[in-house]
Amino acid sequence: MTKSIIKQTRQPPSEIKPNKQYDLFRTLYGDANNLSNTIELWDAIPKYSASARTQNKLRDSKGNLPVYEQQFEYRPTVEGLPDRIQCKVTIRPASIRNKDGSFTQYYPSTDEELIEEVLKKIFTDQNFGVHSVAPEESWVKFSLYKIQKELQSRGKTRSLDEIKRSLEILSLATYELTLQGKTSGKADYTNTILSDMIRTTKSDYLEDPSSLWCARLPALVSKSINKLSYRQFNYAKLMSLPNQLSRWLHKRMSHQFVNASLLQPYNILYSSIERDSGLLHHSRKQRNIETVDTSLEHLREADVLMSFKKEEQRHGKTIMDIKYFLQPTMTFINEIKAANARQRDHQTELIRDGQRPKQLER
Repeated sequence: MTKSIIKQTRQPPSEIKPNKQYDLFRTLYGDANNLSNTIELWDAIPKYSASARTQNKLRDSKGNLPVYEQQFEYRPTVEGLPDRIQCKVTIRPASIRNKDGSFTQYYPSTDEELIEEVLKKIFTDQNFGVHSVAPEESWVKFSLYKIQKELQSRGKTRSLDEIKRSLEILSLATYELTLQGKTSGKADYTNTILSDMIRTTKSDYLEDPSSLWCARLPALVSKSINKLSYRQFNYAKLMSLPNQLSRWLHKRMSHQFVNASLLQPYNILYSSIERDSGLLHHSRKQRNIETVDTSLEHLREADVLMSFKKEEQRHGKTIMDIKYFLQPTMTFINEIKAANARQRDHQTELIRDGQRPKQLER
């Protein structure tokens, strides 16, 4: 008789020593309800670039998807790394069981992007997050209703079934990240977005209404917490934006535009947006340019940008590239100043405690 082997799901540590790194990660300068953290490298990965429309085009008659690859450029803000690192992310889709017993494959997309942001927000609450310095890992505890309530409060309503499906996709789709300069051909990082997910059933909930799901966050998030390579940003503003590209632009500016001022606009090329976001899928370049312009208009309406202008780089009548000049508002500038002050204070506090943060290792 063949023995069935069941892989044991890891559990969060039963006892965690209080640690300064997690305390600092949860300490936000301003209205904590509307603030969260961007994560160095992790949030630079175009994890959600395959839209539902793109997936439908790629899916075969059985609902299967090919392995998806996206090149992008990572611009570190921590010291000791090159200014730019060329990267590739490879995404293996999640197979999700349908109600009729069949399976359909999915890449993580818009819904999963929003739920990851909610989970990271929940993680900052000491009652729902667990972070260990050694071993280096982070866990988040949550309920489906807590996610749903948070999404509703931010104008992104999803049903419980939609949330459950997104959680399954986040726990099953696999990412492989490769940085330039590797000679072995092996990925630098391979994992799902949520690991070791522990689910509660309806009967669990009826027996104990406080019962929670639990999942381990990516190692790159844990590493960033320990190295202080994250930055505060306006989570409420991000969640209010209506499309993925406007959210991507907002987060990129929040993390990269550390010297924001009225005298110095943020400059970015259309080609950089296309490559690094992975969100411009239309076959006609002009339609993609219109998508960028619309997303920038969303940022202007949301009081992130005062204005923007663009400079087309042409060869004859052909647009080769576009340089965008983004003028931030005082509201956004003040948010960046608060994030800068927080980062300086946190680094000083760790140094004072004899825990100078080491920079991210490649």
